Parts: sequence; structure tokens; C-alpha cells
Amino acid sequence: MEFGNKQYAIFFMISVMIIIVMIIGFRKKQKILKTLKFKNRIISEILKILFITIGSILIVLALLSPQKLMNEENEEVKGMNIYVLIDVSRSMMTEDIYPNRLEGAKRILNTMLKNLKGDRVGFIPFSDSAYIQMPLTDDYSIGKNYIDAIDGNLISGGGTELYQGLSIAESSFKEIESVNKTVVILSDGGDYDDKTLDFAKKNNINIYSVGIGTLEGGIVPDYTNGKKTGFIKDLSGSAVISKLNTSFLRKLAEDNNGKYYEVNNLSDNFMNFFEDIRDLERLGIREEKVKQYARYFQIPLFIGLIFIVLGFLLRGRTRDDE
Repeated sequence: MEFGNKQYAIFFMISVMIIIVMIIGFRKKQKILKTLKFKNRIISEILKILFITIGSILIVLALLSPQKLMNEENEEVKGMNIYVLIDVSRSMMTEDIYPNRLEGAKRILNTMLKNLKGDRVGFIPFSDSAYIQMPLTDDYSIGKNYIDAIDGNLISGGGTELYQGLSIAESSFKEIESVNKTVVILSDGGDYDDKTLDFAKKNNINIYSVGIGTLEGGIVPDYTNGKKTGFIKDLSGSAVISKLNTSFLRKLAEDNNGKYYEVNNLSDNFMNFFEDIRDLERLGIREEKVKQYARYFQIPLFIGLIFIVLGFLLRGRTRDDE
């Protein structure tokens, strides 16, 4: 016999508090009755405390979900390994989409977590450098915390070092001997880079790129300690304007078995991504133990409720001592 919800053991403190409160109440009642020269049936009061205490303990036991392992078997889990490379360079703070490009990228990440099933996903922010923020996992519930932590100060600098991000993803794929290698790039573009193109082709990485922003672009804001203090200026003192560069992102996807998508205030076709990867081959990426339990929480719950009802129904009789 084991318990499925051990975290609820803390609720035993409630049972302890019930015992303490009822004993204190019992003693005060006895003192008052003694002052008024009334006698009380002590046995009924003790039984009342005992029944309610036992009932509360049994209900907490039900919350712990007592269970017995009936069967255990290994099951092959099929899915893809997907790394999302998120551009966190300063140009991603441009506000040509609401509220800015980086927040648009974070919305896409949340959409992915809601729609992926069985695939493992990881996050790699990149700018002047890159690193694995969230390793590959199929526990999508923890991804929200990582997404909330992404901001323009995650990596210092304003460059777009996509090659390093791809290299880190490839190293991770090799480490786990992944056959399925898929990368999603969320960026507003970058300079044409043969080195990155050749690396993706050489390592058979499937690339899906998402261009975030508008062709008209916008002024790149400057932030200090998380607060907007003005705009980034070039050497001549003019405000820097960042425009969506689709050509490199599009070629990167089309040359590597993927597709290009675009997200801004007027267009958002990223949902097509889930249709596009639906029919891709998914190989067994790991084995998981599947356990089947017989659960018995109903028994202590039912008995506990009976004890509590009996406890509340018990009434001690009082009579004049004279």
C-alpha cells in the first residue's frame, strides 16, 4: 500500500488543531459547569472528541489517496524533439506589433505548449550568445515559468548569433542520440549567413522559422533597468529603425525541410505549424513505466464522514448538582 498524494500529509496538522481546540473547549466547559454546579456526562464529551478526531484523520488519509500497485509495464513514447530558438536581441523590443516583438514571441511559445502532444520541447534564447534555458521536456506545465522569465535583458548585447543557438541545439540532439531534430526560430530576421545555412544542412536539422514584426518596422526603444528611457540611436544620432527581414528566415526554412511563417498585427499563420508537423515521422524517443493502481480513498472517506456525523450528534447531558 502506498499514497498517491503525499503532499497532502500537511493536512494532518488540521487534525492536531481539532484535537487541541476540542480539548481546550472541553476543559472550559467543565470549568463553567462546575461553577454553575452542573454535572456533565464526561464519557459523551470524550467520545465526541474521539469520533471527530478519528473522522478528520480518516478524511486526511482519503486525501492522501491510498492505492495499491496492480500492474506495471514499459511503454514506448513516440514524439519529436523540438528546440525553440528565441531571439532576445534589442530589436525584438520594437513595438511594430503589440506590445512588442518579444511579447509576440512569448505568445507563440505559450501557443506551442498548449498544442503540442507527446513531443519534447526546449527553449534556447539567443542574441550575442546563446544558452539552453529550458532543456527538452514533455512536462509543458513548467514551460510557463520559463516563458515568463524571458525578457530583453536575458542576454546582454544587441546582436543576432543564430549560428551559436543552432550549434547548442545540435549538441543537445547528439547527446541524447535524437533522430528527430526540429528547430523553430522566432526572430525578426538577421543578416544572410552561409555558415548557419551550411550547418543546418550538414546536420539534417528541420527548421521552421517565424518572422515577427512588420516590413515597415519601427524605432528600437532603449531600456534601463526594465524601464523605457528613450530610443537607440546610430552614430549620426538618428533613431535606429528595425524592419522584419524575411529573406534569410525564409531561405533557412525552405532549404531545411521546413516552412516560414509570419506573425504581426495583421497576419498570423503560425497555427499552420501544428498541421505541418502532424504527419512527420515520430520515432520512439524513450520508454516510460506505466503503473496501474487500485485506489481505496473511498473507504477512509466514507468511514471518516460517519465518525464526524456521530461526533456532532453526540450531546452530553447536564443536570443540577443539587
